Amino acid sequence: MGLVERAAPGIEERADRAAVAACELADATAGSGWSPAAADDALVAIDTLTAALARVDPDVREALIAVTAATSTVRRRLGLPVDTEPEPAPALAPAATVAGAPDPRTGRRPRRRGLGPGFQGILDRPGPLARDTAITTDGRGS
Repeated sequence: MGLVERAAPGIEERADRAAVAACELADATAGSGWSPAAADDALVAIDTLTAALARVDPDVREALIAVTAATSTVRRRLGLPVDTEPEPAPALAPAATVAGAPDPRTGRRPRRRGLGPGFQGILDRPGPLARDTAITTDGRGS
């Protein structure tokens, strides 16, 4: 596949946000320690970005195998869980995949961490908005 002149919509912006987030994380951790959860999340991010970049072409994929091996070594040295079955080298896959669908190479769903900063919890009863927008049995709003 190789590099293209212009990435698909949103890719450059997301890559920029990932780079900024990595810089912010590096700045925030200067002089402080890492928790196991934070270290695991950072390693997951590295592995995820590595797998995405490995799709560029076979030479890139081959070069990035060392990164995947390094994150596995770091996990072992930090006492973090390491996948018991080695993943095959990432295959060139189509760019468009369904979010949350199992990875065709591994048959596993992608790892997700947390629900994001905007998560407010689950209501155990309908709130005022739900009552105001209720759908009646004849299909019309209330």
